[in-house]
This record gives sequence, C-alpha cells and structure tokens, in this order.
Amino acid sequence: MSTQTAPASTRTRRDRNHIPLLPPTAAYVALTVLGLMLPALLAGVRPWSSDHALLAFFQHHTGAAHASAFFMLAAAVPFSIFTAVATTRLRTLGLDVPGRIIAQVGGTLATAMLAFAGVATLAATQAHVAESDAAVRVLYGLSFAAGGPAFVIFSGLLILGVSLTGLIGRVLPPQVGWFGVGVALVSELAALAALSDRLDVLLPIGRFGGLVWMIATAATLPASRKQQRGQR
Repeated sequence: MSTQTAPASTRTRRDRNHIPLLPPTAAYVALTVLGLMLPALLAGVRPWSSDHALLAFFQHHTGAAHASAFFMLAAAVPFSIFTAVATTRLRTLGLDVPGRIIAQVGGTLATAMLAFAGVATLAATQAHVAESDAAVRVLYGLSFAAGGPAFVIFSGLLILGVSLTGLIGRVLPPQVGWFGVGVALVSELAALAALSDRLDVLLPIGRFGGLVWMIATAATLPASRKQQRGQR
C-alpha cells in the first residue's frame, strides 16, 4: 500500500505547487499597454511618428520617457514567468516534446529582447545622452529593433510552440490553439519588416494578437490532467 500512497501524495504536492498563469499575464498586459500609451498620454506626443517628435520626447518629456522605459523593462518579468509556467505545465501534462522546447527558447529570447529594449530606452533618457541627437536616434533605433521585430519574432516561437503542443496534446481549446498558430505565423512574417517599412503593420498584429492569445491561454491551459478533466 505504501507504494500506492507515495505517488498520490506526490501528485497532490505537485498540484499545490502550480503557479497560476492569469496574474503574470494580467501584469504583462497592463505593463505593455502602459509602456506603449504613456508617451501619448503624458507627453502628448508619439516619439515614433517623426524624428522631431522623437528628439523632443527624450529632451523635453523626461518623466514620460523614464516611465515608458520602466514599464517596458518591467514587462519582461511577468513575460518570463508566463514562459516558465506555460512550458512547465506542458511538461507536467506529459507533453515534453520539441514544441515545448521551441516555446521555452522563443520565450526566453523574447524576454531578453524586451528587457534590452527597456534598457536602451532608459539609457536614452539620461541627461548627457538626451542632449546628443545622434545618441538618441541610435538608442531608440536599437530599442525599436529589439522591442519591435525581434520581440515579435521570438514571442511568435513561444506562441507557436505552446499552441501546436496544446493542439496535439488536446490540452488547449481548438479555437485558442489555432488562433495562436495564426498569430505565430504573422509574427514570423514580421521578420520581413526588416526589408520594407511597409510591412511594419505586421508588428502590432503580432504583438496585440499575442496579448489576446496569452489571456486566452492563461484562462484555459490546465495545470494538470486532473484539472483538465474537471474543465470538461
């Protein structure tokens, strides 16, 4: 009987140690929206709209620039937690397959790109840096490249890996899984934005589509097979 009791207690202990997905997802969504909207709300400008607006933003709206950098950098934390929890859940559900590894690698790289974008933006807010037009342009260019195309592309790998694995293992609702596959494909096509500015439209589709997917996945991805049976 002892051989049967131990596994049961182990399963119970594992169930209690599951970290919920909704809190980090909600935090990431809130921080992302604030980071994107603050320049317009606090400074009344869109720094990406023109070269003049960009320089004015960092030189004359320091508070808004600092806040934008903070929220962008802070968003990397809950995003990394989402990546860790979601990929761990797939393994707990018995889906330790290449798709899970792809999701883990993609999420890790996307986290690094998001953090770098926040750091580059923060560097551009420093007084001695903001006085140099060339330095501001370079740092903001790096921030946009990392937080835009690079982040969207690598987050697409996270979305694709979790979605395909969830569909194959039947642990995600089909509509959530296939929506994720669609968002992931658009996110990977966003790499073409490096060839033409006309394709920049793919970036917000991948980013905001990813936000919707994360919310849906956080609400539907079970933490265990027991929870999965309870949802049916």
